[in-house]
Amino acid sequence: MARQADPTRVATVPRETFLGSWWKYETGQHVSFLGPTGSGKTTLAYQLLKVTATPQRPAVVLVMKPRDSTVEKFSKSSGFRIVKSWPPPVSVFAPRKPPGFVLWPSHTFDLHTDREHHYRTFARALNQLYAKGDNIVFADEVYSLVNELPPPDRTHPAIDDLLVRTWSKGRSMSSGLWGATQRPAWVPQWMYSEVQHIFLARTSDERAQKRFDEISGIDGSLVRRVVGRLPRFHWLYIRQEDQTMVVIGP
Repeated sequence: MARQADPTRVATVPRETFLGSWWKYETGQHVSFLGPTGSGKTTLAYQLLKVTATPQRPAVVLVMKPRDSTVEKFSKSSGFRIVKSWPPPVSVFAPRKPPGFVLWPSHTFDLHTDREHHYRTFARALNQLYAKGDNIVFADEVYSLVNELPPPDRTHPAIDDLLVRTWSKGRSMSSGLWGATQRPAWVPQWMYSEVQHIFLARTSDERAQKRFDEISGIDGSLVRRVVGRLPRFHWLYIRQEDQTMVVIGP
């Protein structure tokens, strides 16, 4: 992937071409998907997981919503196994190791009960996956994880502390953190500064645009100009290690 000779012009490639030829991922690398509601974050992330996760490098998707047909369709098409607790129970119906799991805790619809149960489930998974390594954790909505799941008491770490630990040290542990959010202005700086792959959708939020300056090694003004011209369902992809940029079509 050669850089563009003219830095104000970024090539556009079809989604299928990007997935098949451009996308290169190494175990332990971190990925961020930043864009407003309806931009296609989850769809893009699932497409990438399908071509990246393997039984030897499984991915675990953290789901907070009580219902989500997109998650169910993804699980069926990808072979990811839906589980309600962590570690996943052994299944006699699926003895082979899957390429990944969808960690989807049950809901009682009692706010206090669900908050504590979901905190414990996701915190346990984040701890164990970080320690084990050779995996991918996909936090489907970082803002919600950080702001809606407070620890039950001061003896337990906050979810954002667990995420930051993986962003800052996970690569050495071969544990990659993939994070998506529809609120790019309200997530930890690590989602911009400590990831190797970043995907940006068009946004009119000036607070989110200002945070493009936090992307390591990249001219934030150039990113703003490119993102500002993106059509719907297109994404600007930045590979930070060599500052490669390309626009991905739908």
